[in-house]
Amino acid sequence: MTTTPSFGRSTPGAPVTPGTPHRGPHPVVAAVTPSVRTVRRRRNGVVAGLAWGLVLALVALLVPAGAAVGPDGVGPRFPSSPAPVVDANFPDPDVVRVDGVYHAYATNSGGRNVQHRTSTDLLSWTERPDAAPQLGAWVGECSFAPGGATDRCVWAPEVTEVEGGYALYYTARDRASQRQCIGLSLADTPDGPFVPVGEDPLVCPTALDPPDLGGAIDAATFAEDGRLWLLWKADGNCCDRAAILFAQELSADGTTLTGQPVELLRNTEPWEGAVVEAPTVVERDGTYYLFYSANDFAGGGYRTGYATAPALTGPWTRGDAELLTTDLLQGGVRGPGGQDVVEGPDGGLRIVFHGWDPTYSYRAMYDSRLDLPADGVPHVALAPTRYQAEDAVIRDARVVPDASASGGAAVGGLDEPSSSVTFQVHAERTGPATLAVRFANGTLDDQGRARPAVHRMSIGGRTVGTVTYAHTTWGNWQTVTQHVRLRAGWNTVTLTRVEGFVEVDALDLLAADRERAPALTTPPTVPGDAVRYEAEAGVVVDARVRPDAGASGGSVVGGLDLPTSSVTVRVRAERAGPATLGIRFANGSDRGGYPVEATHDVTVAGRDAGTVTYWHTRWGNWTTVTHPVVLAEGWNDVTLTRATFFAEVDAVDVW
Repeated sequence: MTTTPSFGRSTPGAPVTPGTPHRGPHPVVAAVTPSVRTVRRRRNGVVAGLAWGLVLALVALLVPAGAAVGPDGVGPRFPSSPAPVVDANFPDPDVVRVDGVYHAYATNSGGRNVQHRTSTDLLSWTERPDAAPQLGAWVGECSFAPGGATDRCVWAPEVTEVEGGYALYYTARDRASQRQCIGLSLADTPDGPFVPVGEDPLVCPTALDPPDLGGAIDAATFAEDGRLWLLWKADGNCCDRAAILFAQELSADGTTLTGQPVELLRNTEPWEGAVVEAPTVVERDGTYYLFYSANDFAGGGYRTGYATAPALTGPWTRGDAELLTTDLLQGGVRGPGGQDVVEGPDGGLRIVFHGWDPTYSYRAMYDSRLDLPADGVPHVALAPTRYQAEDAVIRDARVVPDASASGGAAVGGLDEPSSSVTFQVHAERTGPATLAVRFANGTLDDQGRARPAVHRMSIGGRTVGTVTYAHTTWGNWQTVTQHVRLRAGWNTVTLTRVEGFVEVDALDLLAADRERAPALTTPPTVPGDAVRYEAEAGVVVDARVRPDAGASGGSVVGGLDLPTSSVTVRVRAERAGPATLGIRFANGSDRGGYPVEATHDVTVAGRDAGTVTYWHTRWGNWTTVTHPVVLAEGWNDVTLTRATFFAEVDAVDVW
């Protein structure tokens, strides 16, 4: 758990400064000779070193790539769109299997201290009574608004079998120190009810019990060779201290700490922010895997990282990139974290974790297969395969360090006609696929106006189309998709500059029929005969018109912040039938500092016409999104009503 989230609103006259300085064109262009490079497949657990000459020799074997293909083709085996297995508030899940039954426990919600559900397949879950209706005498009153209206600070339960029964380790507010600490309860069965043990918390490193590490949260256990260990987090981020993960040996009955805490990891990486928490340790073939959550739990920046070691006590080495992030899951899961690992019904490993719903109202539970291959790079089946641009072969460009980029770097300086970045992409089968390019575009014309940029995409040396990048401002990473056809095995995918300036962060391999594609595809071309209707000339309800020199007509509608906030424009159709709305907007919304999409509900003459999604542009960076409607002949009232988060509307084009 971390700090209170911030919410980005439509602040009148205060657009957010567009990020880092323009990094393209660059005065110095670095050419990387395409000789021998190591091509690393991130997220798929395979590290393949290929000599470039060998890759070129294999190009002739590639199937010619083409435009988008239909669903009837034989496609590669790729992940489907994430869907929660518990679509309700069930954060920080812990799962234990007993006699063929899975027991899941979660952070307090709806009046239950420790939520409890059961399943036989990890997919269908049955709600059970509160597993811990009574807490320890040391627990004081507490409420935590960022966790939800009913959050009483009872967090992250861990249940494990111990000598004589089952132990529950839970986090709650220590009345004496007013810090979060870890308590213990016992039960004969995993169904509970668990009964508190002792008058004091089990782990509570505060000023009352030095050293003061800020308290303790997020207990987990690890058993090996007849020894039991308690993993826990020193909650230093509560009070400007380091967040540290520890392991400490327990007695066989789980009630007594028998050893000194051993530090495993502390927050040191930029993407971790002030937080590392929720430790989970798994051993496979002599390699120990530490999975943990990082960053602000309240926003989309929360994520799951991993480290490996030769022993539980370390030394631990972080992976090259995170295991699960919001952008890696294409926004389908927001803030994936609070994970646990359990053996599935088929004997393989499963990872369960939570993620926010689209409105950031609750955290649902997700489940996916977890692979731990011999190379030590874990892979979650729900996640696509990610290829980092900085690990690709680049020509007449250069690697740019960037803490906000996936993997901590991107490829910039793609400024010359010969500038390119080439990936080796692996498909298990021949068939349709979708490639998603993660990019930032800060291109401006001579008058300082935002402009799209274009790359040519080729596969196996054959041009398959162009990729058009919307203007995002530098450092505002977004994703654009391209439908292609891949050959089983390795495919050479090259992006070559055509016009404008773009930095490329990564290339993701998605399923061609993925249900939820990123909201941002390519910026639309507004026809010359489209009719523009200025938002400020419409009917504005619970919002306001404000001046903006960069907007069409010099003003926009902002302050669309309430459920009742709306703007209505009256548009004319020469004849009845389908039409397209081109809504010119800016969205600078964030959740916990992480950029988020905003949505408006659309009605035509009072009738539901769907929902329009505005990708994150930053304030003052005006762009257009299209939305199909059906209009009646003559005048039509088109209303945009705020649904989620915050967007400003400049104008509506109709064609």
